[in-house]
Amino acid sequence: MNATGLRIEPRNRDILLENGQGEAGARLFLPDDDPPVLSVDIYAFQPQIHPDTHLGFWHFRFGKGEHELKFRFDFSSIKAASVRAFEGDREIAPGLHWFNPDYRLTPVQDAKFVFWSKDDRILLLKRFLIKSGDPAVLRDFYARQFETEGYHPEAPLLDRLYHYKLRILKRYFSRYFRGRVLDVGCGLSLFTQIHKRWNFDITAGDVVPDQVSARKKERADIRWTVFDAAAPPFRPESFDGLFAGEILEHLPRPQDALREWNRLLRPGGILILTTPNRTRWTNVLNRENWPYSPDHLREFSFDELNREMLPAAGFKPVRKKGIYLELRTRSNRWWIEDYFQREGNTRRNLPLMKILYRAGFFFPRRSLDLVTVARKIRG
Repeated sequence: MNATGLRIEPRNRDILLENGQGEAGARLFLPDDDPPVLSVDIYAFQPQIHPDTHLGFWHFRFGKGEHELKFRFDFSSIKAASVRAFEGDREIAPGLHWFNPDYRLTPVQDAKFVFWSKDDRILLLKRFLIKSGDPAVLRDFYARQFETEGYHPEAPLLDRLYHYKLRILKRYFSRYFRGRVLDVGCGLSLFTQIHKRWNFDITAGDVVPDQVSARKKERADIRWTVFDAAAPPFRPESFDGLFAGEILEHLPRPQDALREWNRLLRPGGILILTTPNRTRWTNVLNRENWPYSPDHLREFSFDELNREMLPAAGFKPVRKKGIYLELRTRSNRWWIEDYFQREGNTRRNLPLMKILYRAGFFFPRRSLDLVTVARKIRG
C-alpha cells in the first residue's frame, strides 16, 4: 500500500500465452471518489524504447472501492482490442490508448499496471510478465538477434563475467568430456570461443539455419546441424557428453528437455549446463522472479535445479558452482537493481567486480549464474 491508499494485487505474476492469447486477474482498491487512471502498459522486456519495442498502452477508469478484474490479451495481431478489461461479465472500455501494429511479439513482454495522477506522476506501479513459447515467436526472435549480433557484451562487467565463465568451462570441458559431445542451442558455440582444438568430437546445433550455415564455413572441424535444443534428432546413447550453455531457461518444457538430453547420453555420460539463477540477490530483494534476459521463459533456483530437476531426469550433480554476487545494489524507487550493471559499470570498478565474480562460489544460492556438472545415473 502506498500513501494514497491505492492497492493493486496482480493474481498472475507471469502469463504464458497460447496461440497469442492469455488472461490475467487483478484485485484493486481505490479509496478516493475521483480515483486515478489505471494504465496497462506493455513493452518488450529489453530494451524498452518507444515506439520500437513498445507494444502499447490502455487506460481504464474505475470507481471508488474494491474491484475484481480480468484482463484478456490477444496478440495474434496487435490492435485496439488486444487488451480488454472485465469486471464480472461487464466489459470496461478503455479511454486513451495507443498500440504499435508493427510490434513483433518476443519471448517475454514486460507489462505494468500503473496508476497515474492528474499531473502525470506515477502513484503506484506493479509489474507482471507476458510470455510466449510459440516456436514461431522464438525463431523470429533469434533470427533477429543473429542478424544484428553475435556476442557483443556491454562493457565492462558482462565482458569480464563472460570471460570468467569461459575459464571455468574450459576446466570442466577438459576434465569431464571425452568421446562424442553434443552442443545444444549452440549459437556460435562456446567450444570455438574457448579453444581451437579439443580431444573430443563436437556436434553443434541451433534453430537458426543461416547461423549454422555460416559457422560450417568458419569451423569445418565441427559437425554443424539444425535442430531444436529440446529435441535433438539423434539415437539413444549417441553421445558421451552434452553441453547446454544458457539454454534451459529458453525452453517451454525444460524438464522434458532434461529427460531428452539424458536419453542421448551413454551410461555415465556427462551433462554440463549453465543457467541464470532465479533466486539471485536482486530478485530476493525485490521479492520477484524477473528473468535476466528478454528470452528467458523460466529460470531456476540453485536447489530447484540441483535437488529436484536434475535428479528427476536421471542425473546426479557432481560439481555445482555460482558465478557473481549482486552485492551492491541501488533503488530506482520502484525496484532494486545491481549497481555494477547500471551506473557502476565502469572500468574503475573492475577490481570490485572481480571479487564479486568469485563471491558467487561461496553463495551459489544467491549468485547471478549457475554452472552444474551432472552425471547420468539412470535412463
